[in-house]
Amino acid sequence: MKNKLTTRFLVSAFTAATLLLSSAGTVEAAGGEVVDFSIVQERKSYDDTLDGGKKENLTGKTVIISTNDVHGAITDFAYVAGLKNKMEERGASVILVDSGDFSTDKPEIQYYDSKSDDAKESTDKSKGIAAVKIMNAVGYDYACLGNHEFERRKDALDNIINAADFTFVDANINGLTGDKVQAYAITDSSKSPVKIGFFGLLTPESGNWYDRCGYSVDPTELHSTASETANKLAAEGAEVIITLAHLGVENDILKNQKGFVFDRDENGKKIYDKVYANGTRSVDLFAFTGEDDGVHKIDLILDGHSHTTMSDINQKKYPGCHVQSQGIQLQNIGVTVIDNDTKEITDRYLISEEYYSQIGKDPKIEAYIDDVIESVQKGKTIPDYNADDYAESTTTTDDATVDTAEDTTDATVDDTADTTVDDTTDTTVEDTTDTTVEDTTVDTVDDTTGDSTDDASENTSGDSSGNPGHGGGHHNHHHNNHHRYGHRAA
Repeated sequence: MKNKLTTRFLVSAFTAATLLLSSAGTVEAAGGEVVDFSIVQERKSYDDTLDGGKKENLTGKTVIISTNDVHGAITDFAYVAGLKNKMEERGASVILVDSGDFSTDKPEIQYYDSKSDDAKESTDKSKGIAAVKIMNAVGYDYACLGNHEFERRKDALDNIINAADFTFVDANINGLTGDKVQAYAITDSSKSPVKIGFFGLLTPESGNWYDRCGYSVDPTELHSTASETANKLAAEGAEVIITLAHLGVENDILKNQKGFVFDRDENGKKIYDKVYANGTRSVDLFAFTGEDDGVHKIDLILDGHSHTTMSDINQKKYPGCHVQSQGIQLQNIGVTVIDNDTKEITDRYLISEEYYSQIGKDPKIEAYIDDVIESVQKGKTIPDYNADDYAESTTTTDDATVDTAEDTTDATVDDTADTTVDDTTDTTVEDTTDTTVEDTTVDTVDDTTGDSTDDASENTSGDSSGNPGHGGGHHNHHHNNHHRYGHRAA
């Protein structure tokens, strides 16, 4: 385990360095009408978020911590809790959100060392309940359902929903409503002085999983649903509107969409008056014109499904259209900072797993996760989290840091051969291929077949010429609505 953890962090460090040398990834909107959504990937260490090495005061700020496609990496929730603690210590109001696919493992991932075995595949063995219980303990506020939450049929889905202490926001799942599942929600003053509206959108790409659970997702209604829901949130006083989307960005997702009929003009050219009706990804939301369209009111899409790592799309080309996604299995944790006075998003970035040692684990959550895993492995009922059951202690030092210290001690005492041969082989030979590919590719998602069609050709690395647009606040964003959506092809 020690060598594996050390290797994983070294892989991530090398991959982050190679991003600077990579070309920009691009995706096309449905029908090719709006093209070249260059993906920007901006990562930061936690120390980079501090002012000159000192803790920047976040009083007067709301911080949204975001995750997606956790897929069994439940041991890393201790870092999410650790980050929440640090942001609150700096004075921020903190909201935790997830964009789906938290309730299934993924033991094998192309170009990545899967974290499912770290938790002994406890997510699958508990039919998703282990992840939900831990998310409750960490303090998640909102999540959207991913297609994999429907994988085990309705009874298992109901158990997942009922076990959650957080609210599911899913606007486009036909037939699924209730106290725990709402189309949208607006934060109250107990969470943030800013009225933040959240709503979810789920991919139609699921095979027959939705049907087996008794629900449906109509791809032709996605855009209209997004528009109507955003308009409702604005009318009800939401000052910042955020979509928790399980849609993805990859071009190959369009290949799985069937049954769309295109109108044509007198010359036989396709007419895309409703482009999004012919596409089902987060970027397709932007391939639309119209002054009254509620999509213009969305300040940020926190995306999932395609396992893409991106902090934005090219702001020089598409100003005000913001998308962020954290990859898969907590390769990154997303951070969004909102100013409580101006009601604007003032900063956004991804913290990569190689920097988690700077965050540290919440010791109580780490201990609870161990108890959850043990309960699952022994076939026992998973206990609810009670902070009083766990002793106070200092934040846990990251495994990679511990490994470095242990390996150094071993090398100077009696394991010189071990560290020189075993660990070197691990980091320089076994994972060499991984280091050149890991996050610079997009996992193509055919989730109905267990992601067996990973697309290594889709590059999602940073756009050196693109502006991440982190300073484009809410009011600026709305003022530019009519301008930024005028990119229809000739």
